[in-house]
Amino acid sequence: MWTWAEWIADRVVHLARLSPADGAGAALHFFVYDLLKITVLIAVIAFAMSLIRQALPLARLRGWLEGGHGRALGYPAAAAFGALTPFCSCSSVPIFMGFIQAGFPVGVAFAFLITSPLVNEIAFVLMGVAFGWKLALAYAAAGIGLGIAGGLTLSWLGAGRWLVPGATAPLEEEGTPVPVSWRGRAFEAADTSLYILRKIAPWLVGALALGAGLHGFVPAGFFERWFAGTGAWTVPLAALAGLPLYVSANATVPLLEAFVAKGVPLGTALAFLLSAVGVSLPELILLKGVMTPRLLVWFSVVVLIGTTLIGWLFNALF
Repeated sequence: MWTWAEWIADRVVHLARLSPADGAGAALHFFVYDLLKITVLIAVIAFAMSLIRQALPLARLRGWLEGGHGRALGYPAAAAFGALTPFCSCSSVPIFMGFIQAGFPVGVAFAFLITSPLVNEIAFVLMGVAFGWKLALAYAAAGIGLGIAGGLTLSWLGAGRWLVPGATAPLEEEGTPVPVSWRGRAFEAADTSLYILRKIAPWLVGALALGAGLHGFVPAGFFERWFAGTGAWTVPLAALAGLPLYVSANATVPLLEAFVAKGVPLGTALAFLLSAVGVSLPELILLKGVMTPRLLVWFSVVVLIGTTLIGWLFNALF
């Protein structure tokens, strides 16, 4: 699907007279490829979410979710939806914004945002083939559980008050006429998609530049040397070390195999990779467009504590 982006990235590296095997060449290739891929994903997802919002009875759905019964079901439903979407952390941001713009409870939106990059069906199957289905089921349950617990915690903390002013715009207020024709709805969705792209473009470029630098210049074997110990302190250290990185959940399984083969305990390696997938610094830079620094810190703390607990649990069980 992304062959065209790979070809363009290869051409850019070639025109820059760099080798994709070198640090600078690898960093440039990572930046160009991911910039093209994520821009297309964000545009398409934001467009689709806008069309869905126009079609849904938002007032009725919001009212159901804000009630006790609906809210209780909303968290697992959002986490399960996140587990079924094959998106990376940056690609999950426009859907999170769509939930916020639609007026859904902020904790429900966070349940999706936390779970979506951590768990998907591709990573689940790869995990089952590589490590067995018992561990794959435990991984999926842990990721969904973290999404639900994280959403509940952030809701309890009152995370909605720490969104950036105007983060919910363009919000479809009650009484605002929604275009009836498909042509009108498509234009409305395109405007929303372009708005989101403009809003997060600087953060997206900065996030990918950081990820590219880490991808191209962090020495091979650096993390394996640090986390091969069996002490309990290595798990939170591994979770913190994963923070600057940007990794897709689909890439975690081969990385997990490589780490375990190097002597890193399974839970420690999993904490490192879940942190890199679920609360990476590039994602936080991207979310800076809609979250205040205080909310970014709380979001990071909740996810890092969760990945640390998962790491300790997997070290004890497996």
